[in-house]
Amino acid sequence: MTAAKWEVSVYKSLASGGHRFELDVAFSSNATRLVLFGPSGAGKSLTLKAMAGLLRPDRGRVALAGDALFDSQAGIDVPARDRHLGYLFQEYALFPHLTVRQNVAFGLDKGLRNPRRRVASAPVERWLETLELAALGDRYPDELSGGQRQRTALARTLAAEPRALLLDEPFAALDAPLRVKLRDELRELQARLALPMLLITHDEADIEAFADEVVYLDAGLRCDGPPSTHRPEDDMKTSARNQLSGTVSAVKTGAVNDEIEIALPGGQRIVSVVTHESAASLGLVVGAAAFALVKASSVVVATDLGTVRVSARNQLSGTVSRIQPGTVNTEVVIDIGGGASVAAIVTRESAVSLGLAAGALATALFKASSVIVGVPR
Repeated sequence: MTAAKWEVSVYKSLASGGHRFELDVAFSSNATRLVLFGPSGAGKSLTLKAMAGLLRPDRGRVALAGDALFDSQAGIDVPARDRHLGYLFQEYALFPHLTVRQNVAFGLDKGLRNPRRRVASAPVERWLETLELAALGDRYPDELSGGQRQRTALARTLAAEPRALLLDEPFAALDAPLRVKLRDELRELQARLALPMLLITHDEADIEAFADEVVYLDAGLRCDGPPSTHRPEDDMKTSARNQLSGTVSAVKTGAVNDEIEIALPGGQRIVSVVTHESAASLGLVVGAAAFALVKASSVVVATDLGTVRVSARNQLSGTVSRIQPGTVNTEVVIDIGGGASVAAIVTRESAVSLGLAAGALATALFKASSVIVGVPR
């Protein structure tokens, strides 16, 4: 009997601040193009990281074509660098201080030094040509369009000659017309390479474009059909850049205002202050579904709080997943776990002085008074 292309059975329990998220997902498939589909917080990225070796499950098994990469019973846990999987991050994780050519060459050098600016490598040049990046080889990521950044990240992934591709919502950061164009490009490239590909998404258009087979996830579990991907905040017109869904975990009632705590899927929490009347009319009680809206301009970023005490009640820790410099300001996106992220707007000078780059540890801070709370209709 031929082993399945994809064999995944993983369990992972994550806890933070008294809250818990459990990932318990199992599937087996022979599809060359497999899609994991579900809403934010479903556990898609955690599953992908477990497959790539970036997250160690508490128990389970991960195998490709019968080759075990992780098996808790057999004591197997192949390091991520030895799994030979190409992992394309949602925000591409390009190094801002390296050129396109250096970024593509980065995965080929097993040492700790960055590739030389004029690095000469046949695999690098091959993929620069293939993905129409040859003329951009000496540019830096902040000089590229969204599509060019994605192709650079894909070239870096392919240059290492992976045996399969793992793609974390590769079109989420792009506008609609560019998503259509790059879906076509990726579909054509994958067909030409005949490289097994697993893509995670919450966009049904990705299913139509890529899926030979679909695995549906919701709340850390596999489900039989498509979970609802509609978010109540999508019905609202709002200037809030951050829209975070969760569950009310605590309510402190006051004479005029109430303090509402919302637990997020990744285990962190958000505190907001609303009037007692609003809390009652919205039905904000423990266990109720709720979402928090926060403007990016209300978020402050810190990289080392140390013993510093701040008045901001909300302190969401995570890893910088994207940096987008502008003429004056820089947008910083921090992955806070559970499929959620927080965007902040800081000056370019602040981004540089804080050493903000993809992969850096950072904390998003904002006052409870800057949070707007809503509930599903």
